[in-house]
Amino acid sequence: MPTRAQVLLLSILLSGCWNSVEDQAKKLGAREFTTQTWATATDLQRGEMTASLLRKHDVTSFHRKEVVALLGAPTGYYDYDTNPAYFVGPTTVESMYGKGYLLVFETDKYDGEVDRVFFLPEVE
Repeated sequence: MPTRAQVLLLSILLSGCWNSVEDQAKKLGAREFTTQTWATATDLQRGEMTASLLRKHDVTSFHRKEVVALLGAPTGYYDYDTNPAYFVGPTTVESMYGKGYLLVFETDKYDGEVDRVFFLPEVE
């Protein structure tokens, strides 16, 4: 059975390896988010706004409809149409979903609440 010190050390090591969505968003830039600027921004500019978006809004407490009200119609697709997704960042990044990072708001298919937010592919 691991000691308390071993558990603490493992927790510290794992937290250092974790690349949270907030940390990933910071790598894309520091442009200020507003609904108005998002609406007219390019994908690259939207990527630069994601850190500000996540800082200003607790999107994991949102309903799918609130995400769409804030960001507009989804520009991408992730598995089900109940998961709003938006292409952000440079188009030099590609995945099976398209060009750019896909900012995904994965929602519960029954109640529409956002379960998690993540980038595809992960921002390195």
